[in-house]
Amino acid sequence: MQSLESWFSLIALFILCFTIIGGAATAFVRLFDINTPIDIGLLHGRAGVVGTLLLILSIVIGNETGQTIKPAIGFLTLTVLGGITLYFIIRRKGILPRSIILIHGALAITAVHTLIFGFNI
Repeated sequence: MQSLESWFSLIALFILCFTIIGGAATAFVRLFDINTPIDIGLLHGRAGVVGTLLLILSIVIGNETGQTIKPAIGFLTLTVLGGITLYFIIRRKGILPRSIILIHGALAITAVHTLIFGFNI
């Protein structure tokens, strides 16, 4: 039976995977110059932050010491900062640069890839 900390990690992984799927759909629509409501981006961002916080919580509360969780948290922190940057750019200019969208997505995929191949399932 897995400990509670492992459950936090697994739940965080599922949330982050669904967040990436939603973000990819939003980015696909946005890259083809179709405007999406900002609420979709905020929902996507909140889900990503919740997944990141659950992952941090799995380390703080318990003994989750997987060597890949710490680098994944670093990538997720960069991803969250990129998302905040995207939010402020869209609030200021109304148009998102494609390069920042792609960097944001690449960081998120790298973080989840690091998590998936680091779990001992």
